[in-house]
Amino acid sequence: MITRAARRIDTALLAPGSPQTLLVIYTALAAIMGLRLATRDWTAIAERPAILTSNLTVMSWFPAEAAVAPLLVAIQIAGLVGVGMVLARWRPRIGFGTAWLAYVTLTALWGSSGKVMHNDVLTVLIAFIFVFSPVPTREDSAKPDAKWGWAPRAALAALGTIYFFTGFQKLRVSGIDWVFSENMQWVLRQGNSPFGHEFTDVVADQLWLTQMLSGGALALELLAPLLLAWRWTRGFFAVAVAVMHGSIWMFLGLDYSAWVLTVAAVAVPSGIAALRTIDADGATRWRVPLQGEGAA
Repeated sequence: MITRAARRIDTALLAPGSPQTLLVIYTALAAIMGLRLATRDWTAIAERPAILTSNLTVMSWFPAEAAVAPLLVAIQIAGLVGVGMVLARWRPRIGFGTAWLAYVTLTALWGSSGKVMHNDVLTVLIAFIFVFSPVPTREDSAKPDAKWGWAPRAALAALGTIYFFTGFQKLRVSGIDWVFSENMQWVLRQGNSPFGHEFTDVVADQLWLTQMLSGGALALELLAPLLLAWRWTRGFFAVAVAVMHGSIWMFLGLDYSAWVLTVAAVAVPSGIAALRTIDADGATRWRVPLQGEGAA
């Protein structure tokens, strides 16, 4: 039974996929890493006491005193050059790998004195899949092929797994009280909303509303594998994730924009690809879903 299930999963992952879909996701992930690299002052790492930059991350081996501003800027520039190579479609695999290495290095050093890469960890993990993916060239056929299909499907599986276990961990630690208690009221009152504490207090004072917020977030996380496996709900999942993380920013001031962009970069193109088929003559045709159809 286990062997049969493993074979079915393997077959599903290695089914033919669209090169256009892969290229869109690949380029979008590179652009997200570029945006994160370009919009943060990474030299702030050099200003922190060494004792704060030696926590347990993938860069824990790196001497904290070596994280000087010129080196940090050099890593940042190397990452941005890598992103440019992907966008220009010039040696994109080398460019993507360079961008990913620069991104994971800087985010790990940054996160060593706080939550371990919490705001960037989803992008780091999903982009890691595509470090090993082939990249379609202008000369490649537009016809689906297994080599183009495995990375987007693996990314969908990883997204679903990460969100599911985020919700599962809440249940494991707190049980259903995570929803039906004053938990979310307490969380909201600890936040630093960009709209001020008065804005947050209006919501935090309503127990039923905070329970709806926590229940909706938990349901979305636990249902993530199903919503991403079912091709017609991938767009809905991307919108729901944007609403959830957007509310976290509104009430708590925490920036999860990289999570929102990463989900959209993977889920939306994969959902659109499910509506499109390539004929033997290379023509694109749009499909109408049949009743009961939907799995990738």
